[in-house]
Amino acid sequence: MSSLRGRKITLREFRFYVLAAFLLIAIGCETTGIHQKSYEKVNTKKINNLAILYPVHLPEMSVSLRADEQFLTTLMTGPAIIPQIMLRLVFMSEKEEDTMAFNEMIFDLNIGETFCERLNTKLQLCSNFNVVPQEGITKNKVVWQLLEKDEKELEDYRKIAAELGIGTVLEIKVLSYGIKDPGIFSGPYSLLKIGVKMTRASNGMVLWEDVVEAKSEIDMGTVDFVENVYGDINLLKEELEKIMDIVTEECLGRLGIDTHNTYLLDKDYRERKKIKIDIARKLNELNNLRYDELITDRDYKKKKRELIERAKGREVSYQEDIKLTPVKKESKKVIRKEIKTKSGLPPLPRRD
Repeated sequence: MSSLRGRKITLREFRFYVLAAFLLIAIGCETTGIHQKSYEKVNTKKINNLAILYPVHLPEMSVSLRADEQFLTTLMTGPAIIPQIMLRLVFMSEKEEDTMAFNEMIFDLNIGETFCERLNTKLQLCSNFNVVPQEGITKNKVVWQLLEKDEKELEDYRKIAAELGIGTVLEIKVLSYGIKDPGIFSGPYSLLKIGVKMTRASNGMVLWEDVVEAKSEIDMGTVDFVENVYGDINLLKEELEKIMDIVTEECLGRLGIDTHNTYLLDKDYRERKKIKIDIARKLNELNNLRYDELITDRDYKKKKRELIERAKGREVSYQEDIKLTPVKKESKKVIRKEIKTKSGLPPLPRRD
């Protein structure tokens, strides 16, 4: 009987562990609802005008920076169940406080909008796409209303295309971002996870759909980082900007676009140059002129090449090839003027 009773208890425990594991997986797994589709480089030839739509709704920045101290506290508490449960509640409360504090510090940073602006600049710098300026998207009321729709229909894409004068739409959705410290054996890092979807506006065909994520290590310990962040919020913004740059370059890489010119956007590179050109600002100014039809697409591309060469430290001017009409060569003829006398008769021959 004792053996049978022990077997029943084992089965119950097994069922309990299976149910607990299932619940943890169901709660812990994040469903993005994104069907991945790789980008085919053949589509690049068919893409001319492109608009990048950023998300209106953003997730809260996640913060988890107390793993080190929580690990040591958990070991000191021992295997007692009730103290461990109380500790978990305390840890959850601390995490919520950190999350609220960090989110309040970066209230003025819209990571979705900033990410799209950086992606826009890099597409201008490295691709042949004519990208709509982000200012043009926010100014358009029709497009602004359609941004709030998560799942857009074919009619929505056609309206956006008609309003912005484009053929392709690239939608960005921020799935998660934040700062984490996994534990004693590794340092803190920033993370960003986005969903991308590129759609042809005329027929609603999805050209590219994917999830892009990355991590960026922070070059200091967790305690130093937290103390410095509370002293200077720009440190936190710089770390988020670093991870945005990594993800934007990953997006260009998956589109098959060479990112060899993106080093021109680096602040350290500009500081080393005698002629300091903020190429991101200049490119966006040029793009606004092109979109407002103050300059032609041809002039924009020519000025963009000149700007890139100047940023590289090369003084090169691109002149348009002027076709000159060929001049016909005529045989030189000596024309002698006839000298007439008062009588109107030709003069007598001279004797020299």
